[in-house]
Amino acid sequence: MRKAQADIISAVLIIIMGLGLVSVAYTWGIPLIQKRSDTTVVERTFKTFDANNERSLPKIMQFISNHGGEDVASLDTKGIWFLYPNNSATPENNSLQFSFQSKVSNLAVGQGWIPLSSGNTNPIGTLGFDDSYVVFGRADTAPGGYNITYKVWFRKLNETTTNKIYEIDLAPLQVSGPLISSGKTVRVSRGDVNEKQNLITTEIKILLG
Repeated sequence: MRKAQADIISAVLIIIMGLGLVSVAYTWGIPLIQKRSDTTVVERTFKTFDANNERSLPKIMQFISNHGGEDVASLDTKGIWFLYPNNSATPENNSLQFSFQSKVSNLAVGQGWIPLSSGNTNPIGTLGFDDSYVVFGRADTAPGGYNITYKVWFRKLNETTTNKIYEIDLAPLQVSGPLISSGKTVRVSRGDVNEKQNLITTEIKILLG
């Protein structure tokens, strides 16, 4: 009888210990797995905007502006695209942004826009020295983690020898096309190239998928 009671007590203790281990694994393991998963998402998303990546969105847009044609950038991250055409009356004028939520951040939180591609963020750069774009990133606190946003902003470039100004103008492909989208693709194509006095503008058409 005592042996049977001891066996029952042992079985109960094993079950209790097992439940405790499961609880610990759930409490610590699941958040750790989630953070690792989010870290991968953040790294993959940043690569889409990384100026050192030849297939990044800013590189694609710059190539299309110089050579024409059409290309598509894809991003398999759940988030929202924002297009601010060059004629938009907003501080985000002439930029394309992507915003998503994550439990981890690769950016300093609460510091506003941080330049990621160049330290020179002047509205007019120098042709031959500066890129036509500047990539920014920002991280803000949000419920359960952070809201991370990457931005490609296009500025004017001055050619010092001729005093000509070059600019890439962002515009929606369709007049009534979406300026906000939760889609996975960005279609980039070149529109009109115009020269007025010393200003040369190249229109880049954007279609958010």
